[in-house]
Amino acid sequence: MRVFDFVCRNGHRHEHFVPNGTTEVVCDTCGTEARKVISAPSFKLEGWSGSFPGAAMKWERDHELRAKKKPLE
Repeated sequence: MRVFDFVCRNGHRHEHFVPNGTTEVVCDTCGTEARKVISAPSFKLEGWSGSFPGAAMKWERDHELRAKKKPLE
């Protein structure tokens, strides 16, 4: 089961926890048929590089660890 967005013909948008194959539910507000719609993804990119903040922080942390482990020449 997953959470999906559903919109009825009157424009009411609701989230419903339904099985994967469900494409229609009853609108909570007006009782008409509501169809499953594609939801906007939720993620955050860095403004200057376009990469994911978690990936950039992981790279920086790994880079520092490798520099500390590397023997001085």
